[in-house]
Amino acid sequence: MLALALALAVAGAPAGAAEPGGTGDTGLSASVRADLQEDLADALIAGALLALGLAAGGLSLAREGSTARSFRSLASFCVLYAVRLVADTDALAPLAGLPPGLTDYVTAFLTYVLPIPMYLFVQTWLGPGWGGSLRWLLRIQVAYAGSAIVIDLLRGPGTAMPLNNPLVLLAFAALVVNVTHRIAGGPAAAREALRSRDFRVMAAGSAAIALLAVNENLADAGLLPWRWSYEPIGLLAFVAALGYVVASRFVGGERQLVALSQEMETARRIQAAILPRATPDLPGLSLAARYRPMASVGGDFYDFLPVEGQRLGLLIADVSGHGVPAALIASMVKIALAAQAERAAEPAALLAGMNRILCGNLERSFVTAAYLFVDRPAGRVLYASAGHPPLLHWSAAAGAVREVRLDALPLGRFRRAAYPVTEIAVAPGDRLLAYTDGVVEAPGRDGEPFGDGRLAALLAGAADLSPDGLADRILEQLAAWPDAGRLPAQAPADDITLLAVGIEG
Repeated sequence: MLALALALAVAGAPAGAAEPGGTGDTGLSASVRADLQEDLADALIAGALLALGLAAGGLSLAREGSTARSFRSLASFCVLYAVRLVADTDALAPLAGLPPGLTDYVTAFLTYVLPIPMYLFVQTWLGPGWGGSLRWLLRIQVAYAGSAIVIDLLRGPGTAMPLNNPLVLLAFAALVVNVTHRIAGGPAAAREALRSRDFRVMAAGSAAIALLAVNENLADAGLLPWRWSYEPIGLLAFVAALGYVVASRFVGGERQLVALSQEMETARRIQAAILPRATPDLPGLSLAARYRPMASVGGDFYDFLPVEGQRLGLLIADVSGHGVPAALIASMVKIALAAQAERAAEPAALLAGMNRILCGNLERSFVTAAYLFVDRPAGRVLYASAGHPPLLHWSAAAGAVREVRLDALPLGRFRRAAYPVTEIAVAPGDRLLAYTDGVVEAPGRDGEPFGDGRLAALLAGAADLSPDGLADRILEQLAAWPDAGRLPAQAPADDITLLAVGIEG
């Protein structure tokens, strides 16, 4: 806005404007108009820097870590430099409302302070520097800026300025040394960087500001035969290059996010394909399955192995870890289960066979699993576990819930692991509940888990429901867990899977 106002003022000033006190038109005086024309370039540069500073500040709010710090440092540098440009002009400062006696102090103070955010920006990319040089120079600059401001307040603006030029030249020398050291320490990475358009654009912008800034300080120190200085143009070139790189990486990041989103959707569809589309329909049995991953895909898995004569095998499994890696292993679990289909009536042999297939293929991961073989005509269930949470059995005759807990090793870690089997007598009205640990470990606001006791009590209180009703009731209670730290619509803290079995008459 300042640059626009200045341009309009310059363009609209009458050509024959008289000097103050003259008898001509009442427009801007010739000297003021000349000052405005001379300051127009600085106004345009200041406007561009201010806009970039505000944009960088906005981006810092949407980022974290070193990226946010680099954006904040860049925003501070751009805004402070823009203010210094305005304060260091003959016509812009009055237009901006800066009192004449204040502009020299503002210019001097900002000159002392400006290197600090630039040091912070560079350190987000190069770290503390070779031998901690950048960190030490930052400390020196902070000490100098504070002392220089005090000296100027006591003895007048610019009193401490003579030391500024050597410090700036030292800073550029340190930057060259650190960049050279970084390149020398990794020539392969340097060659790769040289092939990057972003690197070449950034190198050109950095060279422009470095050369013109060095020229400015050498000329101010009287070490050059000329006095011309175009440091603001060099800064604008650097900022434009930086803006190009930021925009390029932002667009590239958005493309990667879109590609990742598409890949996750593909993974979700693949995982949905490996889970049963429906529960088996067997006389005398009612079944319900619920699966709620904490992300797009998860590491829980369940499947059914129907056997002739109202008999059925059920597997529930939980892969360590979360996300895509766990989902890939869950696919392996399905393959391992399919390979053991002929052992559907032998829980111990089935789990042992799956373990042999998975051993050596999971790296550091493992799988907990539970397998139930329901023999409805015989009124029994054979149950085996591989480090899985206990099975809950509601006995209608006893009117109570009991835990069926078997200690055994998870799948995929020890090739010779054995899996004991227990037999459970079942009768019409009984309910069996298998689940993954995401159910009982669901945290409340204070970190208290939902717990085995609450789940057993919930089963006892809802035993008259169908397996579908029971499964829905459990999910409702987890979502409305009185101390829940999550809203009902939010994803669970872990993958959740339930298998409910009802023994019917």
